[in-house]
Amino acid sequence: MFQVLISAITAVAGWILPRLLAVAGTAAVSTTVLMPIFNYLQNQIIQRLNGMPADAVNFFRFVGIFDAISVIFAAYAMAVGIKVAKAAYQRAGSKSNA
Repeated sequence: MFQVLISAITAVAGWILPRLLAVAGTAAVSTTVLMPIFNYLQNQIIQRLNGMPADAVNFFRFVGIFDAISVIFAAYAMAVGIKVAKAAYQRAGSKSNA
């Protein structure tokens, strides 16, 4: 009975561990590499908009342009992270099946 459980647990661990490590590594790289790039670009755009006349800046704040920029960059960073994690997950699976 315990032999069957141990072999099943080791099979599941052998299948899932490479995928989890690939996704965790991808998340770590995207956090340390991609997010600073997106934050820099977002800050540059916001600085350029803040350099406009006060009436224009107030209008942009009222309309929500600054919030929209933040949402767009966050969504794009998340989409890139998901695509990279999915690719890493699929590659890890194909290597373990070979």
